[in-house]
Amino acid sequence: MVDAGSFLKRNISEVKFEEMRDKTFELVTLIEMLCEVCQKPLGTKQKTKRKIRILTEEDYRNLLRRSAIHDRAEIDLEQNKIFFYDHDFPGDIHAECVEKL
Repeated sequence: MVDAGSFLKRNISEVKFEEMRDKTFELVTLIEMLCEVCQKPLGTKQKTKRKIRILTEEDYRNLLRRSAIHDRAEIDLEQNKIFFYDHDFPGDIHAECVEKL
């Protein structure tokens, strides 16, 4: 089943300053825990960090620079949320991937 909200998210680099001007966004970090063998998600950890407000083009540029350190950055303009995605390899393996070893 596909999450209907996922269609509202856009890559942050595709969003123009004018769309974000004078808005407050909640920053959310999602860490996708990946299988050591197939590198597909085992699960996700979510952490809400803080809120930021985009008032000037400098605020916008700072956000774009900050997003570059993450594996992926998406924005949901309807919910006013910015999602930073990172990957981690916790040393776990899917049960079906054990047979591949």
